[in-house]
Amino acid sequence: MDRPETKRLTETISSAANMTLFLLFAVCCLVMITVAATAYGRINDNYGSTFNSTAAVRYITNKIRASESAEVLAESQLLLENSGYCTLIYQQDGVVYERLFIEDDIIIAEGGEALFTVEILSVKNENGLVSVSVTDDKGSSFEAYCRVSDGGDGNA
Repeated sequence: MDRPETKRLTETISSAANMTLFLLFAVCCLVMITVAATAYGRINDNYGSTFNSTAAVRYITNKIRASESAEVLAESQLLLENSGYCTLIYQQDGVVYERLFIEDDIIIAEGGEALFTVEILSVKNENGLVSVSVTDDKGSSFEAYCRVSDGGDGNA
């Protein structure tokens, strides 16, 4: 029996097995990192669109509640009146804007501050309730109804 050759063969097989196990471990780590990164990307995209839509609805309904009166000017335009100033909330090119005006100023839907990115903003007067609906870029819709303090007679 040639012992040194058997010992060398054993060391070679052991080294090859160690390298194979390391390679298998490295491949498993890469697969897990890829799966985790993909899941994170999906969660982040969904969170971003959901946040913009729900935050837009909540923001607008809170502004309606805080105003003295509200008037729907168009399907995507809402005028909120308070003592001494008016707030126009409108949607243009996929962005919800807000612009402040002093009382008796000319109201135009341009030059406002960008608030949220949404696909569609819909504001409607429904029997004294203002319906605020936002649709995100994935097609999900979020809606809330808000009672206005002026009772809805003529205004929203």
